[in-house]
Amino acid sequence: MNQGTVDVVVPTNRVSRFLPAALASVREQRYPLWRIVIVDDGSGAPEELERLASDLPSTTVIHQQHAGVSAARNAAIRSGSGEFVAFLDDDDLWPPERLGQLVATLQASPDAAGVFGNGRYIDADGRVFGQWTTKPATREEFLSRATPIPRIVALLVRRSALERVGLFDERLAFSEDDELILRLLRDAPLVSSMTVVVDYRRHDHNVTRADWRARHRSARAAILANIASAHQFGHEEQVTLLQRYLRRQDAWTAEGSAGRVIGDLKARRFRAAALDLRDSVRIAPLGFLRGAIQTVVSKLRSRVRRRRS
Repeated sequence: MNQGTVDVVVPTNRVSRFLPAALASVREQRYPLWRIVIVDDGSGAPEELERLASDLPSTTVIHQQHAGVSAARNAAIRSGSGEFVAFLDDDDLWPPERLGQLVATLQASPDAAGVFGNGRYIDADGRVFGQWTTKPATREEFLSRATPIPRIVALLVRRSALERVGLFDERLAFSEDDELILRLLRDAPLVSSMTVVVDYRRHDHNVTRADWRARHRSARAAILANIASAHQFGHEEQVTLLQRYLRRQDAWTAEGSAGRVIGDLKARRFRAAALDLRDSVRIAPLGFLRGAIQTVVSKLRSRVRRRRS
């Protein structure tokens, strides 16, 4: 194992117009010990990826038939030998201090499986339009979703932790990152750097804009897999915490769909509204009601502010 080295995992199933900038943000890191592994997940343009890699130091490309993001990330992890592993999507950016800050924080916390930071949202032109913060929390708070878990793109993980808990579950279409993070948390704490470590790009081609029902099914499967595993190993306290996580995840999903239903009604998309309403109420009726109330109150407040101005 290469002590102090970070293996940067970059899966791609396309040659994104944002990929050169994403790779350049690694090259511009002030922390010098890194190696990039680009996984060509059936992009159809292997020569272009090889050309991009040739312009960067310590960069290799793995070519494979399209098998999904989990298989691509796993291939990159297996090919590496760095002490740490980080995950960069092909359209995101890293601030120059990212790796140095995360490595220093993790080295100061020898019992932790990984370290996470916060992030900003950027649009297709790189303009910042929002941010997210993941609060520092105990394992129990994360495992019960009292505090939302970190995002994989804001995480630096010890390779030794991945060797203990296993890699990404390639059967999951979505939420494969959350499923792995829950396994890491069941094994050891995650600590916070309290710094912005990624600019997460939102644009028209983001894979994360998938059908909410499919995402919810995968999220439940990820949580249930961890519940089953915890039960198998006799970790009943973790089972109880993860059952709370599942209830809170259901409520959060139903709450978020309330705004979608109200928007569909306003746009006279009555069939879509009816289907979303039916499925949301089945998932968590109180969560949907809470979301509907919050949406209506927010719209009323906005209307009042506009009238006053």
